[in-house]
Amino acid sequence: MKELKKDTKKRILDLRKLLEHHQYLYHVLDNSEIEDTVYDSLFHELLKLEEEYPEYYDENSPTKRVGGKILDHFEKVKHEVRQWSFDNVFDLNELRDWEERNKNFLQKINIIKNFSYVAELKIDGLKVVLTYKGGELVRAATRGDGEIGEDITENIRTIKSIPLKLKDKVDIIVMGEAWMEKSELEKINKSQEKNNLPKYANTRNLAAGTLRQLDTKIVAKRNLKVFAYDIEIINNKNKNIIFSSSPASESQKNNILILATQIDELKFLKENNFLVNPHFKLCKNLEEIEKMYEAWKEKREDEEYGIDGLVIKINEQDISDALGFTAKSPRAGIAYKFPAEEVSTKVENISIQIGRTGVATPVAELQPVLVYGSRVKRATLHNSDEIERLDLRVGDTVIIRKAGDVIPEIVSVVKELRNKNSKRFVMPEFCPVCNSKLEKEINKLNKSGFSTGLFCKNESCEAKHREYFTYFVAKKAFNIDGMGEKIIDEFYDLGLVKNVLDIFKLKMSDIEGLEGFGEKSAENLINAIEISKNISLHKFIYSLGIRQVGETTAKDIAKKFGSFENFKSAVENISKNRNKVEIEDLKEEFGVVGIGEKSLESLMDYFESDINQKFLKEILKIVKITNPQNIDKGGDKLKKSASLLTNKVFVITGALSKPREDFIEIVENMAGKVASSVSKKTDYLLLGESEDGKISTKERTARELGVKIINEKEFDKLVK
Repeated sequence: MKELKKDTKKRILDLRKLLEHHQYLYHVLDNSEIEDTVYDSLFHELLKLEEEYPEYYDENSPTKRVGGKILDHFEKVKHEVRQWSFDNVFDLNELRDWEERNKNFLQKINIIKNFSYVAELKIDGLKVVLTYKGGELVRAATRGDGEIGEDITENIRTIKSIPLKLKDKVDIIVMGEAWMEKSELEKINKSQEKNNLPKYANTRNLAAGTLRQLDTKIVAKRNLKVFAYDIEIINNKNKNIIFSSSPASESQKNNILILATQIDELKFLKENNFLVNPHFKLCKNLEEIEKMYEAWKEKREDEEYGIDGLVIKINEQDISDALGFTAKSPRAGIAYKFPAEEVSTKVENISIQIGRTGVATPVAELQPVLVYGSRVKRATLHNSDEIERLDLRVGDTVIIRKAGDVIPEIVSVVKELRNKNSKRFVMPEFCPVCNSKLEKEINKLNKSGFSTGLFCKNESCEAKHREYFTYFVAKKAFNIDGMGEKIIDEFYDLGLVKNVLDIFKLKMSDIEGLEGFGEKSAENLINAIEISKNISLHKFIYSLGIRQVGETTAKDIAKKFGSFENFKSAVENISKNRNKVEIEDLKEEFGVVGIGEKSLESLMDYFESDINQKFLKEILKIVKITNPQNIDKGGDKLKKSASLLTNKVFVITGALSKPREDFIEIVENMAGKVASSVSKKTDYLLLGESEDGKISTKERTARELGVKIINEKEFDKLVK
């Protein structure tokens, strides 16, 4: 009997050790060695043994990660070590100022020593503080105010990427960031919607909401993860701890735990089975940090977790200790934030902008504010309905959003800060540029209704002409490099151009000597204009500025008709019957999949205009329209390439020799498709170089799904 109990105890201990090992492989290394069914059978065997032999209870057993407790509330706990937060910087100049302050401080205390940096991804999650005694997890808490947090130990125990026991029997406090995968957010929000519950706005909110669940079973079901990134050693009974960079002798190394650098700390965490984000980098200087910052600013969306910047730390522990703390934060670290997407500011005025189609758009004139890396002074309000929806007034404090190249928009009004004497905004009656009466348009799809917006119907309105110039020369249209909005305004004011056809008449002598134009820059612009005369069919269609005909619709039209003559003829044919036949029948006759009723109406309106017909006659004398999409008109090589790519799905990632848009255009010109993420439907992953040498999420997913991975040379062979 005694021998049986001894064998049972050994079996329980062996099962625990084995399951902990496989949990680590699966949840930390993402490298499972056994099938889920095998893991489940081992797990249930251990569970059954623990039920039969309660004397071998261990709160750190793998079976305790499934949850089960219903908590009444979260206890407040005092942190053993104060939890600081880093100050923020938003550009390289501010980062340089931080470095200079640190060097000056070190000089004042007579420390003249070179040091390096460690740049780590700043995960957009929730900070957790994990306390281990003798290598066992005894408490987990939220950051709270830095001194007092909430005890979330029971919830943290359910997270499989957190070790409950460490290899080193050390008293230690570990800082980590709890996060949730984007795919998990999508899955949980679908469940929330199905049960008529509010959806989570982002992964950070979901992580925070999950950690504060009183039902630990719910926490266990959700795929929470924690990246460990920093430690505070309190005591190690078995080893001496060295925090300086002085080397230990060979005889000492077995009895010494060296934590002289941030890299040492990350290594220690990995060796003790914590999940450590792999994308950290040892940097000799700020220039290397900036290179990493710019790379991750572009590719951060590729990861399953939110990233809102880099955390920069001085690598050497003795330097870090010497720098100490300000009243608010450690001097040796800084958060280098990516440009903000949402900020608050004030509305100073509401003006009216007349677009290329004559639509009168209200624009909020803002107190200048830095958002997503650019200084924003204006935000579109779309139309009077949008102003009414927001209940926006001059003087209001507002939240604005800008992501990448997206036009800034007002998300909401902070009405608690509104001036009591504020007045509602009323759209003007007349065009602010030409003073023509602003009118509503008849909604041709609903004869009894009118458009929500107001329009300037004056064909000679200068504002409409200027706006069309900017549209015409943009990358998606004629792509005339060097002719931006400011240059267009200057040329227009000088009388060099009065309509877009005048662009193609410009000569070196017209430009050279103007402000900002020397001989070389003038020559470059003339060359860019000359190059632009060869334009693909979909770009030419887009350049016409036809309402409701954007880039995607232009591409669909180009694929369908193959030449501008065929397209023009098709529109004119259905236009003859527009008052006799239902719009649905006209759509079917036109035959472009995905084109809407409004787009079709706009096409017919455009070609019915005598002014537009005259313009087309003139511009077609100047430009040459090419159409690589038209595989029937092309040669055998083009037919072969296009047939190979027809409906093939590409995903593009990494650093390539040309802008990503160029590769997208090639694929789409050959009837292929480009997606943003890798899935079972993906045919090719075009993989450029990795900035940090690490495997990206897209590459990892492609390998798991068996998606063909090609480099740029292989892509070129494929499309030639």
